[in-house]
Amino acid sequence: MFKIGEFSVLTSISIHMLRNYDKIGLLTPKYIDEWTGYRYYESDQLPIANQIVALKMMGFGLKEIAALQLEYMQMDKFKDVLKNKIEAKEREVKLIRRQLAQMKNVLKDLTSEKKHPLSIVIKCIPDRKVASFRKKIKEFPDEGILWKTLSDECEKLNVEFSDANYSIAIQHEINFDENYIDVEVQRLVENIYESTDKVKFYSIPSCEVAALVYQGGYSKLKDINIYIAKWITQNGFEICGPAFNIYYISPEHGVNEEKFITEVCFPIKKR
Repeated sequence: MFKIGEFSVLTSISIHMLRNYDKIGLLTPKYIDEWTGYRYYESDQLPIANQIVALKMMGFGLKEIAALQLEYMQMDKFKDVLKNKIEAKEREVKLIRRQLAQMKNVLKDLTSEKKHPLSIVIKCIPDRKVASFRKKIKEFPDEGILWKTLSDECEKLNVEFSDANYSIAIQHEINFDENYIDVEVQRLVENIYESTDKVKFYSIPSCEVAALVYQGGYSKLKDINIYIAKWITQNGFEICGPAFNIYYISPEHGVNEEKFITEVCFPIKKR
């Protein structure tokens, strides 16, 4: 038998950690002298101690190692555990690589003094019920015409909005050759009403987006759209739906355009 100090030297596990392993049931002494309190280990516990050290080096936590019950564990079970751990680590590596790429891109933007290096976030837009009006316009400022039409039609129908400040505009197509923008404007509603020739009512599922909130006029939208699209490509995502804007403070609030607050969103998925 080995005293705890001797066993510590043989296994390169500190006395403090051996006591901790005993406390959590990971590696318990074979014998404890009830008079002196000395802990004693057997030589057949050396392989288990080495396995614990090896598993810790591979990134297993103490609770994970304890759950394996090394003394009784079958090799087939350990193979499955190891495969699952490898898959988890590979997912971590992918995440770390993506985070590193994002950091490098932010550093690059900071170096070149770009305006929005830390403004883009990945978030989930929840499912929603909407009242919608869609039409082609010549330029972004013309979007106000669509909002007035939607507002007038909803007023006729006595539509109850769920959040008056949550307005969305979707850019289905921007055609520079024929000089038009296919835009759909939406307001959130409490219930689905019967659609009319102009206003459509329907439900939209949740989606993951790359989003940027900015303050200022809508003349900035073109540059911001280009910036976000480039960020998406650089950071391992791809666009999977039409971009849309969420208006928190807009012309209907009666403020100068310098105070407009807009969130530009691009639906995305991992490449």
